[in-house]
Amino acid sequence: MALDANDQLVWVVDMEKVVEDDANEEDEEDEGGGHTNIIDVTDSDAPKLPRSKWFYGASFLQENSPNSMGDDDDNDDDIMGMNLGSEGSLHLTCLSHAGHIVSVSVDSTNTIASKGGVVEEGSECIGTFENGLECGGWSPDGEVLALVTFASDEDEDGDNDEVVSPKDPEAKIPILMTMNTQYEILSEVRLDSSLFPVRSVEEADDGSLHPNSISLCWRPDSSSLAVSTMDADVNNKPLRRIRTYHRTTLQILSLSKEEDGSGRDVPNLLPVPPTWAPAGCSHYVGSVQSSRPLTMKSARARQVSMQVAFMEPNGLRHRECKIHNTVAAKTDKENVTGVAFNLEGDLLAVTSRVTTNDATYGKIQFYHRNNYHWYLKYELRYDGISGRPPAVVSAVKFSEEDPYQIMVALNRGNEADSLEWREYTFRWESSTIYYRSHQSPTSSSSSIIAMAIDGKKLNLTPLDKAVIPPPMYAASLELPAPVVGIATRPSFHNEVVKEGQVDFIIALSDGKLALLSCGGGKGGVSLTPGFQPPSLLGIVDPLNTNASDETVESHVAFQGGMTLRDITIIDASDDSLTVAAVTCPEATIGKHQVTDILVEMKISWSTQTGTAEPESPLADIMMTSSLPLEGRALRIVNWSDMAYSAGARGGALLELTDGSLLEYSQSGVVEPCDAGPLLEACPWIAGVYDAKSDASISPNIDGNDLQGHDESSKRLVIGLSTRYRLYCGERLLSSASSSFIISLEHRFITHVTIGPRPCLRFLSLASLCDFDPLMGSDENMALDGYEPRMVERGARLVAIFPTKPTVVLQMPRGNMETISPRALVLPYTMMKIQARDFLTALDIMRRQRVDMNLIVDLDPTIFLEKGGAEQFIGQIEKIDHINLFLSSLIDVDTTLWKYPLPSWIKTAKDMHAPQSINLKVNKVCKKVREVMTSAEKDGVTSSGKVIKEGHFLLPILSTFAKESPPKLEEALSLIKNSASRDSSKLSRKKSILLSEHVQSSIQYLAFLADYELIFNTAIGIYDFDLAKAVARHSQMDPKVYLPMLKRWRELPESTARYEVDVKLKRYESALHHLVAAGQADEEKAGEDQFAKCLKFIQEHSLHKLGLELFKDDKSEYRSIMVSLGERLMSEKKTEEALIVFLASNPRHLDGGKRASRACGDWRTYFACCAENNETIESDQIEAMAESISSKVCSMREQRENFASAATILLDYGQDVADAVDMLISAHLWSEGRRIAYLQNRTDIVKKVVIGSVSYAKSCIEDLAERASTFEKTNERYAEVIVIRRDAIKEAEEAGVDLHHDDSASMFSMQSTASNTSLRSSASGTSVGSVGSVGTVASVSTVISVGATSTFSFTGDVDNMKHKSKFNKIGRDKKKKKKPKKKGSAARRMKPGSEEELKELVTTLGHTCPDDHYVDVISETITFLIQSDKQSMATLLFEAYKELESAVEQSQTGRLERDRKEKEEREKKERKEGRINDFVEHPCEKVINAIHCKQLKDSLQSAFSFFL
Repeated sequence: MALDANDQLVWVVDMEKVVEDDANEEDEEDEGGGHTNIIDVTDSDAPKLPRSKWFYGASFLQENSPNSMGDDDDNDDDIMGMNLGSEGSLHLTCLSHAGHIVSVSVDSTNTIASKGGVVEEGSECIGTFENGLECGGWSPDGEVLALVTFASDEDEDGDNDEVVSPKDPEAKIPILMTMNTQYEILSEVRLDSSLFPVRSVEEADDGSLHPNSISLCWRPDSSSLAVSTMDADVNNKPLRRIRTYHRTTLQILSLSKEEDGSGRDVPNLLPVPPTWAPAGCSHYVGSVQSSRPLTMKSARARQVSMQVAFMEPNGLRHRECKIHNTVAAKTDKENVTGVAFNLEGDLLAVTSRVTTNDATYGKIQFYHRNNYHWYLKYELRYDGISGRPPAVVSAVKFSEEDPYQIMVALNRGNEADSLEWREYTFRWESSTIYYRSHQSPTSSSSSIIAMAIDGKKLNLTPLDKAVIPPPMYAASLELPAPVVGIATRPSFHNEVVKEGQVDFIIALSDGKLALLSCGGGKGGVSLTPGFQPPSLLGIVDPLNTNASDETVESHVAFQGGMTLRDITIIDASDDSLTVAAVTCPEATIGKHQVTDILVEMKISWSTQTGTAEPESPLADIMMTSSLPLEGRALRIVNWSDMAYSAGARGGALLELTDGSLLEYSQSGVVEPCDAGPLLEACPWIAGVYDAKSDASISPNIDGNDLQGHDESSKRLVIGLSTRYRLYCGERLLSSASSSFIISLEHRFITHVTIGPRPCLRFLSLASLCDFDPLMGSDENMALDGYEPRMVERGARLVAIFPTKPTVVLQMPRGNMETISPRALVLPYTMMKIQARDFLTALDIMRRQRVDMNLIVDLDPTIFLEKGGAEQFIGQIEKIDHINLFLSSLIDVDTTLWKYPLPSWIKTAKDMHAPQSINLKVNKVCKKVREVMTSAEKDGVTSSGKVIKEGHFLLPILSTFAKESPPKLEEALSLIKNSASRDSSKLSRKKSILLSEHVQSSIQYLAFLADYELIFNTAIGIYDFDLAKAVARHSQMDPKVYLPMLKRWRELPESTARYEVDVKLKRYESALHHLVAAGQADEEKAGEDQFAKCLKFIQEHSLHKLGLELFKDDKSEYRSIMVSLGERLMSEKKTEEALIVFLASNPRHLDGGKRASRACGDWRTYFACCAENNETIESDQIEAMAESISSKVCSMREQRENFASAATILLDYGQDVADAVDMLISAHLWSEGRRIAYLQNRTDIVKKVVIGSVSYAKSCIEDLAERASTFEKTNERYAEVIVIRRDAIKEAEEAGVDLHHDDSASMFSMQSTASNTSLRSSASGTSVGSVGSVGTVASVSTVISVGATSTFSFTGDVDNMKHKSKFNKIGRDKKKKKKPKKKGSAARRMKPGSEEELKELVTTLGHTCPDDHYVDVISETITFLIQSDKQSMATLLFEAYKELESAVEQSQTGRLERDRKEKEEREKKERKEGRINDFVEHPCEKVINAIHCKQLKDSLQSAFSFFL
């Protein structure tokens, strides 16, 4: 039989007619066979002839039709059904127990049927086996056909041992053979003698399996096959065995054995055809096993228990799947008829036939494998409802694409409804989590329960009491029929939980609904103390539903076996529940039903239901509305914010199979959801009714004022598809996620990602509401989540505790793990701190290792000024916890770097100025200390707890030790004072400082600070007894500290304190005590005592304090002043030393002369000499002048030094010639001429003029060289700056930080400029000795060689220094010799690099004359004109003007070219559609601003007349 895409009948081929036509082909032609109507095949008037039993049909690809094989057999055999799996251009192979093999060409038959011909002409009988066929099948790859037939008694090829004894007529020798697609035999093998089924024509076809039947199955990869036979003689009795054979050679690979190593056969295997699991299950074979032997007498009897035993490829039995006995009555008999695996091997379908006293029906049980356990998750019963006849399952086939889609063929046993099949798609949820809010404190139930279905048993685990990994559980509840669905009661807005209310609706496989309650009644069996599982209140039957009024359409009534799915509780009262569910009506004949009906029902019960029997009629169900949908419903769920949003009550979120989202409201109102359709169908969805409401995303906010339907509300829908894609409406949140949960209490959407680095991610609901997919990634970080947590690969999200920051995960191995991720801990802790629940917050922070600075940093104002510290001390009762908090304080705001405040957490910190973070520790310690001290004084804390004095001793010590700097002196004083209060309890002989109380306090203080520091602090307050008490438990050597303390006790007080201060390096205090010791001992007071003090002052630089202490004694005061001057001289602070020397009384002239000469103050030097009546020799004068003029400094300062040297030579040495030489070196031409005329030395005037002319010539050459250098350098700069711009732009596009280094340099392919370094433009005129007429100052050499050199050291600088007898650095180090570079290549740098650009910038800046150089040139031109050297002045003036013009033209031309290139590039990029983003180098503004300073206006005005 062939059907089209619309399930319409296309053609029917009669296999018996094909065999008959082939047998009679040579004798006669049946011309009327083509007019046979497909309905006539089952015509009751046709003669009823014995027909063959056809048991197999499958497709394979065949290019050419083979020739017929063998002869036909008699028509004395039975017929079975076929399993068709056809594709285009395929052939169907059909087998019968009579031995016939018929090949049906799909294409040929389609063509013949379309033309109205005889469809049997498209089929061909390949041949017939004379001994019949018992089983057969194509390999999954469609290349090998396996067949099992029997050998005849007269077969001479068999051994004598294989001849069957006539005493056992039911035993034969099976033959296993394989054929290719051309039906050519590839190989065959004889099997052990086995029993065979004896079939008769008169035997009724009830679909039961014969105990001796033979079956086979192929391995999914087609590498081998398994054959199940009932061996005739195994230890003198028959036994069913399963053997595996190689695909090609049919060599036996394994035999079914027990796994205990004894070699025993697996007993009691049933004749159910075995099935081979896919690759994900280690390729094991599954076969049904009974608990007792199966004989012909007990073949149809009910078995005690059955299971699916699994055999590994080596034949050893390994684990099993227990088959649940779920029959309604004890007298019912159940036989398993088939098993099948899905594509992934985690779903096992077990088909069975149940025989009752009235009828026979079929059922399918679906077992899901998880945690090494097979759960009975679903059961389909076809027992006939509402008058329809029961159906028997004739075939079950899983989809080869979707592992959770299955097609079921049914046989109802009558002609009108002989063919029926159904398609099911399962949505698997490993468990159902029930959250119960507003729980009564006296309730024994749990607030969070995980429920798992396993047949009739509902396994429950209270996750808040015990995290038990499945398949174990804390409690279980057994129901009358297998559970197929669970509907939990949500927490409604402003609802008060009452004991005895219905919390669960359980859908059973028989179509009934069970009502469960978490409180009251007798529950199931609990294995966990303190947990009472739910109890059964009653059972209702939806088939007995009554319509509430006449408006409900009659066609919606439950008839024809309609069942409810996706039962959802949308509203509730004290004695009733309103539920919404989806149902699919029966399909009509020849037409699929593609729409669903959404129904609303009200389930009510009496308050006495709990005391009645489960089948109590006190529970009633009524249909209130029904609504046909426009398509198939995929999922219906409650709104997640029902507990916080009043508008969500009475409604539900509905999703269709195309991803469309609908909102259902009570009384049958369906509207499109404004959350938008999902991009693909998502079987797992969750929705928030009002995502904009603060009560939804922050449940701590009261939602009493919320309206039911707010126009400004925003829906938020999250969906997870079968491809593990997580969506929020039309937005993709994650491309690979295994599970998700919306936690309104924690304001997160939590999901687990799949991949090489799986993470537990948390998406804020508030951020997701404001998420804009059009924003850039930098502004929109919602999808990155908050504080993701790495998890194990394959982990799944089970539950999130609503009242704790705890997540329950299930690992791929099945174990359960409870974690507290940072993303939940931090916001939860912040909320507790905001609520001033410091006890809970501190406990969580301590357990989860959260920085306790967050208590203060979240809002310092509240903690320090608004009672936060008082509440903190009042709530925290354990002293250790207070100490832990104080010890963790640091002067850093953790909310700025460690725990950034999420945007959805609002604090008062946003409205206050931030505290000074450097003073946080001190402020907190001071505030907490004040609170604890006040509480001890009052005897009671802010929470009302009565305390004694000294209760907070250790925390107060912590505040002293934690401050910066630590207040250890106050801490030791507190310890000593506390010891005095306990002195009455000690004996008189024992010191109070040696008491246990004091010693324990000192030990605790030592935990916060070092013992040595505490000991030094104790001796620093000069309490040697306390110091001894501190040193007792330290690591200090008693031989050291005991004699030292004893000696200090015996010394005078000031002397002892002096030595203590010196030991502690408190030198100022030591000096005070040293002076006091001298004053106390008048006999030793005198010069020796002052000498000791002066030496101490000099050693520790205590001159300032010494001047204060000895200000009354002038002599001693002057000695300290002189000592201070000498110290300043040694520190090279000559100017300060000069002031100190001359400020002493009487003045220290010798020190003043040394200081003035060292600092270059020649005027003060000569004044000191005159005051001291000293005669200055001429050589001293010349030496002074030479030292001043030879100082290395800037050009301007050097000019002033030459002028000062000239003044010294002229005023004190009367040396006019040398003075004028100094003025010439300073380029002070006018001043030199004036001095020469003043001293009547006209011969020196000519020397001044010659010097100015010589300087002018050198300046002319230098200016010309500068102009040439600037032009060349500027041209190269124009090329390099373009390269650097491109490099910066490419680095920005690539997201790389360039750092302007050589690694990002680029070569300019168009540049033809030389890559060699620029030469120095320094003047070749050497600098002569001071005073020479031909000397030209180094103004002309401002462009130094180092400024333009491209050579630099790149290795060890010390090793590359010049080696000489004076420099031994690197002489003894060996390094690998490298070939030396010759010529200019040794100084070359990378063309276009940042280094070259820096050198060019430096050269351009140095080439343009600075202001001082321009002023000197102006003065030189003026002097030359005054000295009748107008021609030279003109040449110098024109040379400078040429430089100025060259610089201006070069700059203008370069900028103009650069502007045009920018415009062209901008036009080009705009044409290409790219954004023009101009990049500017940081040095461009400086270079573009370079220009030459103009000469004096008077010179330019004067030369306007000359030129």
